Amino acid sequence: MDAHLARMLTSARQCRCCGATFAQLLSLGCDRPDLCPEDLVVQDNSAILAQSGDVLTDDFCRLGDLRFIRAILALPIANSGGEEFTFGTWANIGADDFETYIDLLDLQDTESMGSRPAWLANAIPPDTASPVACMLHMRPEGQYPDLQISEPNHPLATLQTAGAQLEELLELLFAYGHDLASLVYDS
Repeated sequence: MDAHLARMLTSARQCRCCGATFAQLLSLGCDRPDLCPEDLVVQDNSAILAQSGDVLTDDFCRLGDLRFIRAILALPIANSGGEEFTFGTWANIGADDFETYIDLLDLQDTESMGSRPAWLANAIPPDTASPVACMLHMRPEGQYPDLQISEPNHPLATLQTAGAQLEELLELLFAYGHDLASLVYDS
């Protein structure tokens, strides 16, 4: 394993941009689908069933005819012994799949849905075009589903297949305002 990557995975450090202290690999999360207006207030998950119209909760979003659920986009890190960088992101799914997912989530049986087509609802990195076609793979016991990029020529598909090199990971983090490169390469 690259010595810089090993240092990043095992030592505590403080981001110079935001002041946060990281003792392990940083993961990123999107608070809403890119299409969701910033002024739509995040509510408790129960609001998705209790209210009509546009609703944003911690795990669900309904905007007009569009339906979104929280998902995980994992990028393996090359030469790391199985480490992954994860994005907490959003997936746009069909209305029927959305309703089925909500019904099965309370039973912690979403895994029975198998895999479903979806669209990545966040531009990753932020300056890229979206949406991107994906497959949503359900996981057991109410865990967020995994997103796998379906477009083979998309840069994220390449990273999911080949794994992200440390430099690619640091560039991705920098695109979101985290300058961890200086922390990794400083002695």
